[in-house]
Amino acid sequence: MDSLNKEINFARAFYFLAFTFLIFYSFNSLSDILTPIAIAFFIWFLINGLANEIKKIPYINKKVLNYTATPLSLVIIIYLMINIGTFITSSMLELGSVVSQLDSKINIVIDKISSLLSMDLKEPLQKFFKEFNISSVINKIFMAFSSILSNTMQIFLYVLFLLIDQRFFNSKLNALFKKDENRQKAKKVLTSISSGIRTYILITTLVSFATGFLTFLICHYFGLQAAVLWGFIAFILNFIPTIGSIIAVLIPTVFALIQFTDLSSIISIFAALCVVQFVIGNVIYPKLMGNSLNMSQFVVILSLVIWGAMWGTIGMFLAVPLMMILLIILSQFESTKSLAILISEDGNILRNNEN
Repeated sequence: MDSLNKEINFARAFYFLAFTFLIFYSFNSLSDILTPIAIAFFIWFLINGLANEIKKIPYINKKVLNYTATPLSLVIIIYLMINIGTFITSSMLELGSVVSQLDSKINIVIDKISSLLSMDLKEPLQKFFKEFNISSVINKIFMAFSSILSNTMQIFLYVLFLLIDQRFFNSKLNALFKKDENRQKAKKVLTSISSGIRTYILITTLVSFATGFLTFLICHYFGLQAAVLWGFIAFILNFIPTIGSIIAVLIPTVFALIQFTDLSSIISIFAALCVVQFVIGNVIYPKLMGNSLNMSQFVVILSLVIWGAMWGTIGMFLAVPLMMILLIILSQFESTKSLAILISEDGNILRNNEN
């Protein structure tokens, strides 16, 4: 009997590993197809979240709001995407000159850091800048958004059909789940996912905007060139936890080393950017998010690495919301609750179900 149980457990472990490998392989090989679909789903969530807020506007007829909320939200999102796309396109020229400036002056930066610290750091710094190529990082960020822009029509069609189909979702759920208990459980999962993603996107966008704006103000105050660009990059990178914040501080600081000879200006820029990232990332953001993001920091970093490996830079932006969805789904079933507890921050998976 014991040997039979061992064989069953071994078979389960084997099938689980095989299934996991198949999922990773499929997600990686089908990234060109799956990435626009994932982006479309998040835009769809964003549109519905905005529509729900529009429906709450007082002093306007509720019937009018119910009919116009979704189309108005769609127009607002499209308008914002067009403006962001226009800014990215115009920033490409500025980015090209800035990156070429960095590549040609990297040795000057290395010499300046060595002289500032009164140490011979030429060899380790050359190795660091070779491993961590800042110009490559900037290019990857903009290439990711260029990829999104090139798939705009495809993403727009996905979003449009999701909006058209959403009126039939309740009918489909009723047809899929005959038992009322199962139907209510499925609706609870979908509501938790929808609420969690909407909260994450809304708060992260507001916090990212504040980070980007303050980064712009700091760079502009000290006279650092391309202040708007650094503010925009800080706004974008804030959607990538921890790693994004570090890069958002390092990039303007390196360019400050190129532009300024005054040590106090360089240190002031670096210190001010660190303070902004620390206060917003460790004080304001956790308070605003509350219990919504109940996820282990190790799991967050691991998910960034895994999704980044599968889907590139776009995968890193989508990593946290995708892991939120996984955590909510795993927490709903007895057989997978142990995995949900491991992924969560403090083991209290009930917090995710209450959102």
